[in-house]
Amino acid sequence: MNNRKPLIVLSVILILGGSFGLSNYFASLKEEPEKKEESKAIKYVNTQPVSYQEIPTVITSFGRVQGGETLDLIAEKPGKIARGTIKLKPGESFRKGNLLFSVDDTEARLNLQSLKSNFLKDLASILPDFKIDYANSFSEWESFFNAVEIEQPLPNLPKAKTAKEKTFLASRNIYGSYYNIKSLETSLEKHRVYAPFNGTIAEVSLQDGSFVNPGSRVARIVRTDLYELKIPIESRDAEWISIGKKVKVSTENGINEWDAQVSRIGEIINPKTQTLEVFLTITPGKNKIYDGLYLKAEIPGKPVTSSMEIPRNAVYNGANVFVVEKGQLQSKKITIHKINEHTLIFSGLQEGEDLVTEPLINAHNNMKVSKLSDKKAQEKTKDPSEKEI
Repeated sequence: MNNRKPLIVLSVILILGGSFGLSNYFASLKEEPEKKEESKAIKYVNTQPVSYQEIPTVITSFGRVQGGETLDLIAEKPGKIARGTIKLKPGESFRKGNLLFSVDDTEARLNLQSLKSNFLKDLASILPDFKIDYANSFSEWESFFNAVEIEQPLPNLPKAKTAKEKTFLASRNIYGSYYNIKSLETSLEKHRVYAPFNGTIAEVSLQDGSFVNPGSRVARIVRTDLYELKIPIESRDAEWISIGKKVKVSTENGINEWDAQVSRIGEIINPKTQTLEVFLTITPGKNKIYDGLYLKAEIPGKPVTSSMEIPRNAVYNGANVFVVEKGQLQSKKITIHKINEHTLIFSGLQEGEDLVTEPLINAHNNMKVSKLSDKKAQEKTKDPSEKEI
C-alpha cells in the first residue's frame, strides 16, 4: 500500500501539468482582438467670410412725450377775471388767437379815453398856428387830428419837417401826451390774454370771477400741435446723431407711429446713467398723440463704410476675435467702430478670412477646429444610399 501512494501523487501531478500545458497551447492559437485607435472629437465652429460694405446705423431708445411748449399764464393787471371764448377749465382745448380770459379794464379804459380827449384838445389848439406858421405841414396834422378816435388806438404821429416845427410841438407837450397815451394803450392790452398757440389747459389756479393781483398765476397751458420726445442715449452714440435728422417714433407694439426730427442734443451727461438727452420734435399726424405717452424712437445714424457687423459675443478681451486658418484657431485684433445692443461694427481683418461668429469656451491659438459650413457641405454631397456601420 505504501508503494501505491507515490504513484497516485505522481499521476495527479502529471494530469495537472498536462492540463495547464494544453490550456496555454489553445490560448496561443486564439487571435488577439484588433486594437482600435481612440477617436478624437472634432470641434466644429460657426464661421463667416469677412466681407466689407457700408453698414447703416440705428440708435434705438425710449422716452415719454411732453408738450412742445408749456406756459404759465400770469396776470399782469389787477382786477376781476372774466371768461374768454372758452371755459377756464382743465382739459379745455383752444386755438391760436382765442381769448383765454380777461381782467376787468373799466377803470383803465376810462382813464385812457380821458387822456385822448385832452390830447384832442391840445391838437385843436395848435392847428391855427400850423395853418399860419407851418403851412406845409398843416394838411398832415389836420388829417391826423381827424383820424383820432376815442375808442381806437392812436394813428402814427406825423414827423416834424423842420427843427422849428419840432421845437414848437415839444413846447406844447404834443410828443409827451402822444407817447403817454400809446403806453397806456399797450398796458390796456394786457388785460386780455390770448392763446399763443393751439393747445389745451393743463391746470387752473383761479376760476372765472376771482380777483387777481399782478403776478398771480391763473392757469398753465400746453401746446398740442407740437410735441417733444426726450430720450436718453449712450454718450458713445452721440457722434452718430445730427440735428435735423428725420426719425420714426412709435408705440412699443409698433401699431401707431409718427414722424419726428432731432431738434436738440444735450451736452450734459447724467452722472447716474452716463447718458445724454436727445430731444425729438414730433409732428402730430392722423394718429392722436398725448402728453406723457411712452414711445420708442429709432434714429438713423451716420453709416459706417468698409465695415462688417457681427454678434457682440463673438468678441473677447475687448477687441479680439478668432479666425480659422489651415484648420486651426488664430486670435486677431479688430477695430471696433460702433457697439450696438447685440452686435458691433468693425474692420481690421483681411477680406475673405474665416471669422468665428460664436463665443468659444477654453479656446486658444493653434487649437484644431473645423468649419461647420464644411460639415454641412459634406452632408449634402454624401450618397444617401450609403449606410453608416
